[in-house]
Amino acid sequence: MWKMLTVVVVVVIGWLGGAGAQSLLAQSPEVRDLLVVGEKSGALLAIIDPATLEIVARVPANPNPHEVATDGRHAYVSNSGARAITVIDLVTRAQVQEIDLGPLGAVHGLWFAAGKLYFANEGTRIIGRYDPAARRIEWVLGTGRPQSHMIVTSRDGSRIFTTETGPGTATLFQRDVRPGAESAAPTGGDWVMRVISTGPGAEGLDLSPDERELWVANVRDRTLSVIDVASATVVHTIQLPTTYANRLKFTPDGRHVLVADLRGREVIVYDAVARREVRRIDVGGGSEGMQMTPDGRRAFVAVSAMNKVAVVDLESFSVIAEISGLNNPDGMSWVRPGGAP
Repeated sequence: MWKMLTVVVVVVIGWLGGAGAQSLLAQSPEVRDLLVVGEKSGALLAIIDPATLEIVARVPANPNPHEVATDGRHAYVSNSGARAITVIDLVTRAQVQEIDLGPLGAVHGLWFAAGKLYFANEGTRIIGRYDPAARRIEWVLGTGRPQSHMIVTSRDGSRIFTTETGPGTATLFQRDVRPGAESAAPTGGDWVMRVISTGPGAEGLDLSPDERELWVANVRDRTLSVIDVASATVVHTIQLPTTYANRLKFTPDGRHVLVADLRGREVIVYDAVARREVRRIDVGGGSEGMQMTPDGRRAFVAVSAMNKVAVVDLESFSVIAEISGLNNPDGMSWVRPGGAP
């Protein structure tokens, strides 16, 4: 009996052929790209199929989830004021053991790069790195910088960028690559820190795909700061027409920057080369977190005020669909199982 079933399975897969077999496998949650969205008012993480725009699962994510990062298997969620990072297994779709931060304090900003999870602590003036393979916090750096709210890194993790809302600054941490600089601490090494004044309420930030520029949204100043990474200096300042722009995101081709407005109803599109506004997208309410598809065709915008995510076509810069029924969505991340998020 079992031998007959085995033969049937082999014959069916062979009959499907390469494309058919891949289509069959793509139905498995282990190999399918996903969009994950934190629902702040629902204390949930929504798992969304980006192809059908359906919410396929909701997982408890502890109160007030803000930022979300992924390694392809797990989602890591920062919860406002919590001294732990929530961890959700995206295959079993359940919470697993949290990352206890203890005296390191509460985190907000999260970023995943080169196999490691980076985090920024607002109150204790540190940044750190968690190794998912070893399941431990392997490195912490005291920064002396208050209110480090958001964090991004270069692809290889050799450069780390944070924004500090109170001082109105961005900080660049760059690994010291001089001979012997890492000999005393191979997991961390020596770092050079450069503080860059941007504007009051520095918060949202993103690194250009070529890693040459860092853009920062200054909420209270209503400006964008364009920072040259090599010189760690502001090379251009853009006045914003928004009232509360606290998030921004480069398109994957690096040609445009989308800027959210939590107290407006439009996302502003900037030409990243000309550094000028080129389009406004009416998303129907105040927006916050954003995520691009890896192919650069679409953007997902968390319209927090309207409990939905707007799907934006990045060629026409228009809303082409909506994912409704969410509870104050904000941070989100793209999940590519078995690969980089």
